[in-house]
Amino acid sequence: MYLLFGVGDVGFALAQRLKSDDREVQILEMEEEKVKQLREIDFEVFQGDFTDTEDIRKADVEEAEVILILTSDHETVERALGSINQLKLDMGINPIVIARATDSILRKEITDLGADEVIVTSEVFADQIHERFQEFRQRIKEKRLRKYLEELDGRLAIVLQDNPDPDSISSGIGLQLYAESVGVESDLIFSGRIGHQQNRALVNTLDADLLRCENIDFEDYEAYALVDVSTYGNCSLPEEIPIDIIIDHHSATSSRAEAKFEDITDVGATATLVANYLKYGDIEIDEKLATILTFAILIDTMNFTRGGTHLDFSTLEFLLPSISRELLQELQSPPLSADTLETIRKAIRSSRVKGGYLISNVGEVKDRDAIAQAADYLLRREGTLTTLVYGIEGESVYMSGRTKDVRLHVGKTMEELYGEIGSAGGHPTAGGGRIPLDAFDVDKENKNALRGAMDRKIGRKFWSAFGALKSER
Repeated sequence: MYLLFGVGDVGFALAQRLKSDDREVQILEMEEEKVKQLREIDFEVFQGDFTDTEDIRKADVEEAEVILILTSDHETVERALGSINQLKLDMGINPIVIARATDSILRKEITDLGADEVIVTSEVFADQIHERFQEFRQRIKEKRLRKYLEELDGRLAIVLQDNPDPDSISSGIGLQLYAESVGVESDLIFSGRIGHQQNRALVNTLDADLLRCENIDFEDYEAYALVDVSTYGNCSLPEEIPIDIIIDHHSATSSRAEAKFEDITDVGATATLVANYLKYGDIEIDEKLATILTFAILIDTMNFTRGGTHLDFSTLEFLLPSISRELLQELQSPPLSADTLETIRKAIRSSRVKGGYLISNVGEVKDRDAIAQAADYLLRREGTLTTLVYGIEGESVYMSGRTKDVRLHVGKTMEELYGEIGSAGGHPTAGGGRIPLDAFDVDKENKNALRGAMDRKIGRKFWSAFGALKSER
């Protein structure tokens, strides 16, 4: 039971909140008019002076688990604490006592007088406003984006990152709906392929109309938006075309492009940003879209074990009432193909770890997307902080890096290590790359020689970058 001493504006709001949560609440209030008003709205109220032990006994003080002293008058707080301390001795009770203070300077003094917790109202207000600053910023960005789109007179090209993942796909679909709400028609455009089982399941579920870049003419569009990507190097948009909109959660890099509207915010997923455009634009989010946006946030934050922020949490809270839990479960656990399982098996057998850095050469694979899945899987190995898995598909070697080391930006590391002989990059915790077989200066038909060259130019180079060759495991 919660026993409240004194009910002003703060106390009344708290009492209502506790009652709405089905908490048992009793109130001890001195003013007769307030007592009458509180009883009229069905509160259990006792009239009395909460600095007087006999008046406090009018309430079921022996049943109180928490006593809240809600007056802002410091002298009254002191006297109330004195009475509570006396009742603790006389009755053998031990409730949690929470007192209110107007100034943080008084916190220690009130604690010394017997309060278990001291709530400084000015600090609570400041903390609440500070927590909501990011929300306010998203409201401002939504208004700016709306204004920008309303001034467009033509079709919008929404360009996704190469080989788009759930975050890119769901964010693109969300932006397409947002643009439609202000009368702007758009297309979702990508390059590469949608190969991971989760990505294919997501696209199939939504029956999404994604256009391959080779099947469209970029000159047909009035404006261009990059979603979940902020560089020309990781998407299909030609560099000579200026960008109008960038929406991304990736860290800024030296190669980042510029746009007239930019929302590059340090959150766990781009889906978080797009979901807030829809939220503050008062645009209905149906069950499927709410589910895939939720799925994207969970995937990119690894179920909030990496990179999750307050805004990601609050956005997830906003989306959850609208999702299909059955669909979310299907997206999170799609069936694995035999080829993927075989690649993971080879990755396990060929894995080598030094100093917490694991490398694995899986040789030839039928589906390069399985390389990324193997890198994710091996990161769960005990004692492993970072994984790098690489293998051959067609005329190229494909690489995937993963890390749970907060000191490392694996995407930048891969770009620095392999950018001169191929292409590489990515996020702080996940990176990828491709190197043409011709870069290895060996006979491609000699499998052993090629494998050794891959290990030297990729695996050992990765180890060397972190000094891992000096620490054998």
